[in-house]
Amino acid sequence: MSTGTEITRTEGQEIEQTRERTRVAPLVDIYENEDEILVVADMPGVSSENLNLNFENNNLVIRASTTATETGGSALFREFADVEFYRAFELAPGIDASAIEAKLTEGTLHIHLPKSAALKPRQIPITTE
Repeated sequence: MSTGTEITRTEGQEIEQTRERTRVAPLVDIYENEDEILVVADMPGVSSENLNLNFENNNLVIRASTTATETGGSALFREFADVEFYRAFELAPGIDASAIEAKLTEGTLHIHLPKSAALKPRQIPITTE
């Protein structure tokens, strides 16, 4: 884990860093079947507004942030901190980028990366003469 204290200005849906955050690589499970690659990432405390997914040139990038709850009082003891999640994967060519879907449910992110028809196994018919 690393910490960063610099202020970063970004455009679009990138995460703007305005205070010290711990950078964490979320834990992931990756599954593959005939139709897709499924990435399941553990993203506790992340809301969809603070989550950014990008797929470009066969690279999948996951960025997210959490913000510790502000209660208005002074903290006597604190274990929750601002966290920045970052993970990047280089995938084999053949993902249908236009059909990628993602769903965030109870702190778990499911990213469905459908394979293009060229990557899917197919049965080759045999003819007889």
